[in-house]
Amino acid sequence: MKKVGILGGLGPEATVAYYRGIIAGVQDRMGTKTFLPEMTINSINMYHMFQLMEQPDSRPVVDYLAQGIEELAHADADFAVMCGNTPHRFFQQVQQQVSIPMLSMVTTSVEQAKKQGFHRLGLLGTKFTMQGDFFKAPFQQAGIEIVVPSAEQQTFVHQKIVSELENGIVKETTRQALVQIVTEMATAQHIEGIVLGCTELPLILNEASVSMPALDIAQIHIDAIVDQICNPDKADHN
Repeated sequence: MKKVGILGGLGPEATVAYYRGIIAGVQDRMGTKTFLPEMTINSINMYHMFQLMEQPDSRPVVDYLAQGIEELAHADADFAVMCGNTPHRFFQQVQQQVSIPMLSMVTTSVEQAKKQGFHRLGLLGTKFTMQGDFFKAPFQQAGIEIVVPSAEQQTFVHQKIVSELENGIVKETTRQALVQIVTEMATAQHIEGIVLGCTELPLILNEASVSMPALDIAQIHIDAIVDQICNPDKADHN
């Protein structure tokens, strides 16, 4: 079996979900609860990363993420993952600097969306995800249109992710507001489903709450990680 290295703290709640999800997924594949996959978690400071991302020069944040991945490589990880979507903005730059392959959350999300036959999806996430192209472009290249909420709604979603969800705070008033945003997107922008484009969003939203298909990019990523762990001969892909 392959050993995964997880760059955690991006944020903390997602790191916990990845740890539990990988164990559960591997045990399900093995058919036993008495097996635990080996993995290493290197937890870094998400808020420091956000500060670095506000700078015009991307080199400091790339170096920060790459250093975290290399520490996983030194712990004998066979491949690495980042358990947050936002740092995937720098995925290719980081991959070029590190010595082990990385498994991209964006790639696994696009592959799943293609399998499910989507053509037009809404996207919620941090402002970096909703406003940038790193997540949208691969979907568009696959023939899947990505639309986002209004600028005011984007600010609201980002603030709630950073101030509440990243700290494990789930408020019913926030859930209702997010559901309303999705409902308005469905009506005005005719989306077929919603991408939960932050790994903390599944804490507060799911298909039942939004009444439409929801792509849980964290769970999709976890399933792909389990595939890599349990299939040593499977080629890594980013």
